This record gives sequence, structure tokens and C-alpha cells, in this order.
Amino acid sequence: MVAFVFLVAAWAIISGGLMMAAGFRLNISHGRWWLVLGGLCSLIYGALLIAMPLIGAVVLTWWMGAYALVFGISLTILSFQLRYRDQHAVTPNNAGTPA
Repeated sequence: MVAFVFLVAAWAIISGGLMMAAGFRLNISHGRWWLVLGGLCSLIYGALLIAMPLIGAVVLTWWMGAYALVFGISLTILSFQLRYRDQHAVTPNNAGTPA
């Protein structure tokens, strides 16, 4: 069971680091901080699992649920911001049309 906890921790740390790197490369007006927040939550989750693997094995389902909730909310907000940005983008086709 502890090996599974470390596997989940490694996944959370790697995916969190990659999400933060992608977030810092994203334009700030596209919702950078929501992607960075999701990556930070993933890093914290992985660090907590590594710091307390036995407690993590016992309460893994609670931690995973809380992580999924925060992570899901941050990515949902990011998706709405990107959708809004895409719908209101100025392109050569709609540059001269009235709003």
C-alpha cells in the first residue's frame, strides 16, 4: 500500500511541475494563474504524500477527493477563461464588424 502512495505522490509531483511550467509559459491574460494554482495544488499533494506516507495510506481517499475537487475547480475556471478569450479574440475576419 505504501508503494502505491509513493506512486501517486510521484505522479502528483511530476504532473504539478509540468503544469506549473506550462502555466508560466501561458499568456497572463489567458488564465495563467489558474493553471499555476492547479500545478501548485498537485505539488503540495505529492509533498504531503511523501512526507506522511503511512497517514497518506490511511486517508488517501480523502486527500485524493480534496485534491480532485481543488484541481477540477481550477481547471474548470481556466477552461471558461480560455473559451471566453477564444470567443472574443480579434481576428482579421471580425476586426471591422460591430459587436
